[in-house]
Amino acid sequence: MTGTSGDSNNSLLDTPESTHSTQALSQHPSGPPKRTRVLLSCAPCRVSKLKCDRQQPCGHCTRRGRIDGCAYAPRPQKSRPARSMAARLKRLEGMVREMMDPDESPQRQYQSEQQEQQPGAEGGDFQRGRARVVMGKGATTYVGATHFMAMLDDIEDLKSYFDDEEDPGEQSPNSQESQSPEIMLLPRGGRMDRQDILDVLPQRHIVDRLVQRYFTANSPSQHTVHRPTFVRQYNEFWLDPDKTPLDWVALLLLVLALGTFFSTFQAPHELENDSDVPPMERFRRYRAAAGWALVHSKYTCPGPMTLQPLLLYVEGEFLVNRAYQTTCYLLSSVCIRLMLKMGLHRDPSKLPNISPFDGEMRRRWWNLAIQIDLIVSFHMGLPSMIHGIESDTNLPRNLMDEDLSEDCAELPPSRPSSEYTSLTYPIWKSTICRIFGLVARQAHSLTLPTYNEVMKLDWILEDKWKQVPPFMVIKPLEDSITDPPSLINQRFGLGALYQKSRCVLHRRYLVEAAPKKEHAYSRRTCLEAALALLDYQSIIYQATLPGGMLRQNGWFITALAIHDFLIAAMIIYIICQNDNYSEVGENNGWVEPGTPLPNKEELRNKLRRSHRIWKTVAQDTPVVRKAAEILETMLRKTQVTNNLQNRQDVGRNIDATAFNNTRLEPITTPRLSMGSSSVIAGPAEQPQAAFSRNDLVPQPMPGPVVDTPWLELGTDLCEMDWTTFDTAIRGDNNGGPETGDDWMQQEPAAMNDLDFMAPGFWGSSK
Repeated sequence: MTGTSGDSNNSLLDTPESTHSTQALSQHPSGPPKRTRVLLSCAPCRVSKLKCDRQQPCGHCTRRGRIDGCAYAPRPQKSRPARSMAARLKRLEGMVREMMDPDESPQRQYQSEQQEQQPGAEGGDFQRGRARVVMGKGATTYVGATHFMAMLDDIEDLKSYFDDEEDPGEQSPNSQESQSPEIMLLPRGGRMDRQDILDVLPQRHIVDRLVQRYFTANSPSQHTVHRPTFVRQYNEFWLDPDKTPLDWVALLLLVLALGTFFSTFQAPHELENDSDVPPMERFRRYRAAAGWALVHSKYTCPGPMTLQPLLLYVEGEFLVNRAYQTTCYLLSSVCIRLMLKMGLHRDPSKLPNISPFDGEMRRRWWNLAIQIDLIVSFHMGLPSMIHGIESDTNLPRNLMDEDLSEDCAELPPSRPSSEYTSLTYPIWKSTICRIFGLVARQAHSLTLPTYNEVMKLDWILEDKWKQVPPFMVIKPLEDSITDPPSLINQRFGLGALYQKSRCVLHRRYLVEAAPKKEHAYSRRTCLEAALALLDYQSIIYQATLPGGMLRQNGWFITALAIHDFLIAAMIIYIICQNDNYSEVGENNGWVEPGTPLPNKEELRNKLRRSHRIWKTVAQDTPVVRKAAEILETMLRKTQVTNNLQNRQDVGRNIDATAFNNTRLEPITTPRLSMGSSSVIAGPAEQPQAAFSRNDLVPQPMPGPVVDTPWLELGTDLCEMDWTTFDTAIRGDNNGGPETGDDWMQQEPAAMNDLDFMAPGFWGSSK
C-alpha cells in the first residue's frame, strides 16, 4: 500500500503542469534573490585558480602560449521587466526629465525664472501630484492628478534601473498613435501625400490676396490666429515650403478656403479672374487638402500648431452646412477633447512651462471652442459636453495683436473695455455665451427648475448685459452710418445671443394652465425679446439687399438663424392664441405692467412681415422654405381662432400670394438697445443658410405644417411642449440629407455644384 501510494504521488507530481510549477518555484524562491557572481578571470586562469590581470590576452596565457584560449565570460544580464513596461517607463523617465530640465527650452527656462521670482504665488499648483503640461517633441500633453505620470513622483528611484544601453527591440514611443483617424476630416477621394497637398496651392499672388481677404473679413475665429506670428511663418513658408510643418500648411489652406468664401461677398469678380473652377469647388479642395495635412501631422497627438487649423476646419463646416450639423457637432467634440489633452481647460497661470504668449493664445482657442460647442449643441437640441468639464480658464485680455509678441516676458495689461479692439467682440460674445449655456442647460434639465433658479439666471444675464460697452449695443442703422460694417455685424451677433437667451429662459411661462401672477415678469420679458428678434430680422433683411449698408458683409449677416427666428415667431403665435392676452393690448395682469405692448393685430402683422421675408428668401434659398410654411400655418391658425370683432379686419384665410404684392417696409424699433438678433451669427452662431445641402439635392418638403402636432394647439396652450417644438422645427434630418444614420455615407463633394456667384444666391436682387 505504501509503495502504491508513493507511485501515485509521484505520478501526480510528474504531470506537465506540476513540473512547470516546480520549475517556476525553483526559479523564484521565496527568500531574497541571490546576487549573481560576476566572473572576472579568464577561463584558463579560473580553472588553474590563478590571479588574472584581466588583459586581452592576460599575462598567464601569453607566457604559456595559449593566447587563443584566453576568453572571458560575458557579463550577466539583469532580469528585466516585460519589454512594453520597460519601454513605457523609459519614455516616462525621459518626459519627466525633459519637463523638469529648465535648460531644455526657452519655455522651460521661462518657467524656472518665474518660479524663482514668485516662489509663493503659484507654486502650490506645481507641487507633486498636481497638474502640469508636458511638452514633448511634436506633442503637448496635460497631466492631471489621476494621470500615471503624476503619481510616479519616485521616478528618480527607477532611473538607475534603465541606465543600460538601449533595448534594441524597443518600439517608437508614438507607434500606437502613428496613424490619425481620417474619417472625421476627409471627404471621399484619393489619398493625398505632402506634394499633392502643396500642389493644391494657387499662385503666390492669389494666395496673398486670399490671405488678406480672410484677415479683413473679421471672421469670428480670426482672433485665434496671431497676425504678426502668421506673417513671419508665412514668409518662412515661401522660402522653403517642403520643410514647413504640415499642420501649419493646413492652417494656410483653411485661411485660403475661408478667404474664398468671404470673397464671394466682397469681391466676386476677383474669383472669376483667378480660375475657371467654381468657387465652391476651390473651397472644397482647400479644405480637403487641409484635412489630409492634419491627418499626416497626427492631429490626435496635438502640438503647438494643431489647434488653430482644427478650429478653422470646424468653422468651415459650421459656415457651409447650416441645416445638417451632426458633423460639426462631432468635430467640435473632437476639438474640445484634444484641447483637454493639451490642458486648455486649465488657466495657463495654474500650469508651469507655459509662456505668456502661448497662455494667451490658449485662452483664445478655448473660449472659441466653448462658443461653438454651446451654439451647435443648442441647434442640435442636445446637451453641451462643456458643462461636464470643470474649467478655470479665464477670458482672453482685451489686447491688439500688436500688443503681444512671442518672446514677451509678461503679458501687457488689458486695454479698458471702453476701447474697441479685435478681441472686444470675442470677449463679450464668450461672456454672454457662457450664460446662454446655463440657460440651455436648465432647459435640458430632467427636473423643472424653480422660479427662483430661473430668476437667478435672469439676474445674471441682465447684470452682465448692462456691462456691455455702449458701442457694442445695437442702435438704429441711420445712427450707424459712420460705423464700420464689421462693428454693426458684431452688435447684431451679440444682441441676438442675449435676446435668444431671454426667450429660452422665460418661454415656459407662456403656456401655464393657470397663469400665476408672479410669472408676469417672465411673460413680458419673453414677449419683448421675441419682438426684438423679429424686428432685427426685418432690419437685417433690408440692410443686406443689393445696395444695403451690410451687403458686402453678407457672409456674416445672411447666416440666418432659422431656429432663432422661428422661436420668436412661435412666441408671438402663442400669445396671439392666448385668451389671457388682451385683444387691444391693454394690460390685464397676465404680463407685468410697463411700456405699452402691441395688440394682437399688431402681433399678427409682425408674423406677416416675417412670413414675407421667409417667402422671398426661399425663392433663392429653398432650405428656408419650411420656415415660410410654418409662418403661413401660424397666420392661418391665428386667423381661424381670432374673435369676431377682428375677423372683419383680417380675412378668415390668409392668401399666401398676397404677400408677394405687399411692399416690405423698413422697420424701426424703439427697443434696439435691448440687443440684437441671432440672425447673424459668427461661426459661433448659426451656419450659413445658403450653403446647406438642401440647395444641392431635391428634398421632399415636410408635409403640410398644419398637420404637425406642435402647431395643433387650438386653445389648449397648456399642453405646449417646447422640446417637441424645437425638434419639429429642426426636422428629423439633423444627421444628413437622407437619414440621420447615414451621414457618414453622404458625399461632401456634392457641394461641387453649389455656385457662390449664381444670380440671387445670397438673396433677392429685386
